[in-house]
Amino acid sequence: MPNLDELIKGKQAARLLGDKGKLEQLRDAPETRQIFSMLSRSTGDLESAAERAAKGDAAQLTDAIRQLMQDPEGARLIQKMKDSLK
Repeated sequence: MPNLDELIKGKQAARLLGDKGKLEQLRDAPETRQIFSMLSRSTGDLESAAERAAKGDAAQLTDAIRQLMQDPEGARLIQKMKDSLK
């Protein structure tokens, strides 16, 4: 799995962050809500896990993302989201 910093600082992320329409599409997608729901179940408190990750302790969030990507439904949702952003 790629390093979170690599994903955030990558060329694709930069393009996405510069495209307000794509960001809104991503935010409003049903897949996004399902992914956040799955991550919330894995972490117990997704907001706290994200705050800890922002402060340098990404272990809980990384584990939740890893679980999501290993789950067939999670992997399908992520792929669908990626395809919609092309």
